[in-house]
Amino acid sequence: MEDKDLLFLNDCSNDLLVLLADTLVYDEKGNERLTEELSSKSVYKNNYPNNMKVVIPSMVDELQRFGGNTILNIFRGHGVAYREILEQVAKRIGVNFNSCSTTELIEQYLLQHIFVMSIDKMTEDDVKHLSHTYTKEELKDMIIRLKPSSPLFVKLAGIIVLQLSKKFAQNAALGYLAKIAASRSFAVFAGPVAWALTAIWTVFDIAGPAYRVLVPCTITIAYMRQVSKFSDDELNKILG
Repeated sequence: MEDKDLLFLNDCSNDLLVLLADTLVYDEKGNERLTEELSSKSVYKNNYPNNMKVVIPSMVDELQRFGGNTILNIFRGHGVAYREILEQVAKRIGVNFNSCSTTELIEQYLLQHIFVMSIDKMTEDDVKHLSHTYTKEELKDMIIRLKPSSPLFVKLAGIIVLQLSKKFAQNAALGYLAKIAASRSFAVFAGPVAWALTAIWTVFDIAGPAYRVLVPCTITIAYMRQVSKFSDDELNKILG
């Protein structure tokens, strides 16, 4: 089923598409998910990991099917739209959003929610490393006010996805994300982000196996949408 909210995937780099595919196929132990079907499809076998554009329709279908009820998927012949998946994930995590908001805005709120959770996990020393001026509450307020196009927002979102790639992805050694790992902000945020993600996984382990796919995929897609708006040169300057 074509999904208008995922058409932007065609503008994403091959590396980012590999990242999304790996998150769909592999679990946090590095094993193929028992319920995934993507890796068995000929288009995936013939094109992974070097020609991912042609795999996009199959990746979208896989994500939509994870988001739908198995029996209903059989009757419909497809899963549910990404927008519905995003709203399910956002509600479960506790993201405050208006159902009339755009998909991109809900994704922004989702990433900001994880930023704020990460700051909550910080020690006072962590906060001082980031800023000698702001308190923890002031940092959270600053994060909430960040625009998605700002370099800091992109860097923080990159830290989240880098932590996700360590947990789920097999071949996503993304060059520009590697730059983040060497940055001062990564050194401070990496631990708190990991703790925030662990707290989210704990909730979704209880919620059911489908969410173990939907949560990392939704976060990854939210990041991909933001960076797809930048040229390679612009992104290198931001992350440089």
